[in-house]
Amino acid sequence: MTDSEKNHEPSTAGSGSAPSSGTGVGNSKAAPNGAEAGTTAATTARSEQSAPAKRVRGRGGWIVAIVFAFLFAIAAFEALSNLIGLTQSFASSVDVAMPANALWTLIGLIAAPFVVYGLVLWGTRRVGAGRAALVFLVGFAVVAVITLDLQSLYRGIVPLVIPA
Repeated sequence: MTDSEKNHEPSTAGSGSAPSSGTGVGNSKAAPNGAEAGTTAATTARSEQSAPAKRVRGRGGWIVAIVFAFLFAIAAFEALSNLIGLTQSFASSVDVAMPANALWTLIGLIAAPFVVYGLVLWGTRRVGAGRAALVFLVGFAVVAVITLDLQSLYRGIVPLVIPA
């Protein structure tokens, strides 16, 4: 290799690579084979991959959400009827005010379906309809467990003084 070929070697080594950052100034300390330009392109590709397109709930997801909204509404209506019925029967048969913590458990029975449905609706905003249905089903099971827990708590607070 002659001296003139050695002088041209660094400038031709990166000729087949992607363009550099666009400064227009030659870099004599550039890595061989245009590695700097390759890392710039890889960084740009990574930044484009790190910001994926937002996925929104599709038509099937909204259908699943509406169907389960009716089921959660039934649970909330059941809790509301428990609140109304138990407070009326407690007041008419015992003639004593209901304890505050018993009233809060009945209010918790009403709030649980709304809170769980809101969390599940927010949590499934970017998943498909099938996965959303499974998550809503699990959320409905959680509401059932919370309902049973609060009903047993109510029975622990208010002994069996109301005749059946």
